[in-house]
Amino acid sequence: MSYALITGASKGIGKKIAEELAAKKVDLLLVARTETLLKELADDLSKRYQVKTAYLVIDLSVPSSPNSIIDWVNKNGFGVSILVNNAGYGHSGLFTKYTAQEHKDMMQVNMIVPVELTNRLIPELKKHPKSYI
Repeated sequence: MSYALITGASKGIGKKIAEELAAKKVDLLLVARTETLLKELADDLSKRYQVKTAYLVIDLSVPSSPNSIIDWVNKNGFGVSILVNNAGYGHSGLFTKYTAQEHKDMMQVNMIVPVELTNRLIPELKKHPKSYI
């Protein structure tokens, strides 16, 4: 059994990607910060498209988040054949409007997490005849 793992899946582009993949009968691993939105989306897509869904509530700005995601995938035996590194955000306004930590958190979500997840999941992705990042 293979899944698509989508970060930032609870709203916006991530949610739309999840809907498109579910419509194509792809089972889903949904990752985001907001449990209510994730649960609602997982339940809706599962019922509407008869796909398997699982979700993980996690804040990707936490440096250990890529390890937590990989541990969750491995613990549950989820085969990942599609990785959608969708989570991300940007600050607006003056650079000095934000603390150094706020800039680092954004860099963690936008740069570090996608690189770590891609690197850590490549061996799993290679197990599948077709896989996508």
